[in-house]
Amino acid sequence: MTQNQQAIQGQNKVYQFINCPRCKSTDFSKNGQNPSGTQIYKCKQCNKSFTPDTPNLIQKHHEINIDPKSEYSKDIWDCRALGIEGGVGKSSYKLNFLPIKQNWIKETAKTYLKVCLSSITFASVQERLGSIRKLSKFLSENYPDITPEEIDRNIITEYTIYLASQKLASSTRYKCISDAKLFFDAAYQYQWLDVRRYLVRPEDFPKKEKRLPRYIPEEVMQQLNQYLDDLAEPIMRMVLVLQECGMRISELVNLRFDCLLQDKAGDWFLKYYQFKMKKEITIPISREVVRVIQEQQRYIRQHFTQEEFNYLFCANIGAVRPNFVPSPHVMLRKTLPNHLNRLAKRRNIYDNSGNLWHFQTHQFRHTVGTRMINNGVPQHIVQRYLGHESPNMTAVYAHIHDQTMKEEIAKFQGKVVNIAGQVVEPNDLQADIVDLQWFKRNIQAQALPNGSCALPTISQGCPHANACLTCTHFRTTAEYLSEHKQQLEQTNKILQKAETNGWVRQVEMNQKVKSNLEKIIAGLEVDSNDN
Repeated sequence: MTQNQQAIQGQNKVYQFINCPRCKSTDFSKNGQNPSGTQIYKCKQCNKSFTPDTPNLIQKHHEINIDPKSEYSKDIWDCRALGIEGGVGKSSYKLNFLPIKQNWIKETAKTYLKVCLSSITFASVQERLGSIRKLSKFLSENYPDITPEEIDRNIITEYTIYLASQKLASSTRYKCISDAKLFFDAAYQYQWLDVRRYLVRPEDFPKKEKRLPRYIPEEVMQQLNQYLDDLAEPIMRMVLVLQECGMRISELVNLRFDCLLQDKAGDWFLKYYQFKMKKEITIPISREVVRVIQEQQRYIRQHFTQEEFNYLFCANIGAVRPNFVPSPHVMLRKTLPNHLNRLAKRRNIYDNSGNLWHFQTHQFRHTVGTRMINNGVPQHIVQRYLGHESPNMTAVYAHIHDQTMKEEIAKFQGKVVNIAGQVVEPNDLQADIVDLQWFKRNIQAQALPNGSCALPTISQGCPHANACLTCTHFRTTAEYLSEHKQQLEQTNKILQKAETNGWVRQVEMNQKVKSNLEKIIAGLEVDSNDN
């Protein structure tokens, strides 16, 4: 095997030939490991670091063999060899038991996590292994020769103090102690170890800090939007979608190509799958985001056929902008924040405290939730918009303002007409079910005395103040017919007075209102007569 054909030899005798994703060079060196134990390499030609476990960076001569029995006997498990999904958009596929020094902990951890793999996600199993490794490290440093039966309450107390000394967040310490409890409880229950019962107790857990939303400050968001053009076009579009929809990164990178729906009123919805909640969700979106998504759809079809790739966003095998080279693979979770943080460093994006801002994709989700709460959107509507399982998850955003919530808009009744009195016909039956219409009107519309405005409540405001009857965002139904007739009567009186006094501007404005009112009334009366 030559230097230009370096390969990684797994324990299952599968060879994976790798090259640099940026320059395609096969001349590279080892550059440490990531937390899951995966080898990181550094290209000697372009200086880029990469991991061979990323699917679109590897040229495999053979697929990995699925052989669970053989894999379970190793000290590093590859979930693909176990026939288990590694997680959406993730590049980490390993469970590394090598850092566990005590053989009795290592073997018991293997047995325990093998059971866990049948009931929880691979990512959750990785987290539990990480907690067990922290426990092993503590025992190695303080009790190198300890046996299972010697572990008592005093040692558990020392472990909680050790975790506190590591300057870990209270939530991280809570997770470590919780995972230790689950491990020891299972070992006792199934008699894997000779350990005492109730080793970890409620008083060992740190007090949970009140969760605060990790939203992006307005001054940071303004700087980001100012320099959006510095980003590659697909990355820029991802940011624009995130800013309105607040999706999780796993949901964004796995957004299907045909994710748009349109209802009979001409309004749009975004349909996507929430992997965390294991359900599909449909939310109303603005026309601006629709145009962004349609631009990205054209971009994808310019590079790939439907058979080659059927997602909205693709991976990049090039360097930073302008060398975004599309690859027919799902983008990794870390790609978007990497682009944003390079931009922050290059353009000096700082918060008001003078700190360089570090972007995390989940910050956009918190920002959307906080903005909606602050704009008076009811909390249960925000809960559904973001796809939260319980009100407690949404309550994180509610600490900023305790305002009086706006009243919900009534459900659609009868046909919908625009300011020209034209009936807006259905465009997509999936988007016209009653539940989605109710949802759209609570999120996307603002209540008016004689109808509703389709401009989103989370937008920055209406550019047509007090001119709804001349605005294309205006929507109304037959339930407001009497109000329209009354307003037409009042408008005629205003016009008569304006013409008498020679108020040209008032005449011009109210002529438009009169014309649109007459069209609206005619359109709605046709529907009433038909019924």
